[in-house]
Amino acid sequence: MELNLSKEQQLIILGLIASIVIGLAVMAVRQFIPDPNEQKMIEQPKMDRQTTGLSVTVHICGAVRREGVYKLKPGDRLMEVVALAGGAQPLADLSAVNLAEPVKDGAKIVIPAKQISVPSETKPGSFDEKRSRKSPTAAVGPTVKVNLNTADEKTLDSLPGVGPSTAKTIVEYRRTNGTFSKIEQIMEIPRFGKSKFERIKNMIVI
Repeated sequence: MELNLSKEQQLIILGLIASIVIGLAVMAVRQFIPDPNEQKMIEQPKMDRQTTGLSVTVHICGAVRREGVYKLKPGDRLMEVVALAGGAQPLADLSAVNLAEPVKDGAKIVIPAKQISVPSETKPGSFDEKRSRKSPTAAVGPTVKVNLNTADEKTLDSLPGVGPSTAKTIVEYRRTNGTFSKIEQIMEIPRFGKSKFERIKNMIVI
């Protein structure tokens, strides 16, 4: 059966066929080539899952109340580590550290103690010894006593009769056995006898 279609009708039919073919082609392309925007939306939750629960672990010691290892959130700052460690000791030199600095994973943070000037030993027969004998009111000793539980090696080394080696041994003893409970406990340090203790007992506290 032969259809007699006008030229205008033929054009309309051809247009419909072309639209159908183009639509099928677009659907096929979308099926095999994913939309980049959709890919981003799918991947984003995966990245969020990977970053959730991350923590920063640091070791803080020195002039703080509770030395130890603490976990924090990424971006936390040094002042928050000090707070977790119970706060700073009275002799802590916080001006020597940057409390606003972000902490890094695996870092060891040492809060130093304030440096204390200790007078040098008086040699027998020296002018200072003679003057102290004549003047009983002349005080010999530091104005601020050294805290055995917070002082660093340099501060301990400044004590009479305590050299760099003994100062290091005191710090190691503190790390292994914990803080001193009484100043007489310092005599447990190897080669630190009663005579050395008598020389510094008025210059140390706990």
